Amino acid sequence: MHKYQPKAPLGEAADKLLRAMLAALAGTAWFVYLWGLRLTALTAGIAMGGLIWLMVRQLGKKRVMRREAQMRQMIGGELALSRLMMLSPRHAAFQAALWLLPKADIHMEKALPWGVLGTWKGGRVLVRLIAQHESLPINVQQVIKAVRDAHDQEADRCLLCVTAPVSKEAAAYAEDLEMPIRIVTREELVALAGANEPATDEQLHRMAEGRRHKNRNWQGWLAEILSPKRAKRYLWYGIALAALALLTRQWVYPFPSAVCLLLYAGCKIRNWRRKEESW
Repeated sequence: MHKYQPKAPLGEAADKLLRAMLAALAGTAWFVYLWGLRLTALTAGIAMGGLIWLMVRQLGKKRVMRREAQMRQMIGGELALSRLMMLSPRHAAFQAALWLLPKADIHMEKALPWGVLGTWKGGRVLVRLIAQHESLPINVQQVIKAVRDAHDQEADRCLLCVTAPVSKEAAAYAEDLEMPIRIVTREELVALAGANEPATDEQLHRMAEGRRHKNRNWQGWLAEILSPKRAKRYLWYGIALAALALLTRQWVYPFPSAVCLLLYAGCKIRNWRRKEESW
């Protein structure tokens, strides 16, 4: 679930500062182009940049709300899939079949130890679940077993729900089968489960609390600040601030530019030391 964790406060503040500076730079460049490099042009440009930033912020509110709803569904789906792995095979397969109902009008008739038998599109269908960790791809043998189970139940088609990626060989084999087989991928299951069980405020709060607890000591904060994934961001911030220093000739920009470049160097050094220690 680490990929759904919010950004650190330092990262959020840096992103907001960069957006505001870019808006101010755009406004300043426009007025300098019209009036030349003078104090009035700089003042008017900064004011115009503030207006641009406010306009973009207002236009982005609906987009933020839409992305929040999508993230709640994705996080809720991931949590639901994690709980699914802990259920008994019969219960897990029945739950997966329930998630499919909004997309596929399946009339469930019989619950099996490893799936659900029903009718769909005028024929008999077997909803089969393969629940395993996402680090273990679905192989050809597992697809063969699912199709064999569908034949044993005299089903006309098979809906194979998986909680792990499907290997290329297994996907190619499923396409060439005589029996129609529809593989419901992990991503589709996450979306279906999230639409049914979006993440609640309490779940998001627990995730945020876990992140804060993890980074409570100074070593955790240092590891977060000098994380290798932040190196590119520090580099671009430093370059942007250096460009501002050259354009405006203001003494305030070189200092944060130097700090960003030093942080970039710190990320690279820390990453190099970790590689050396791993050997």
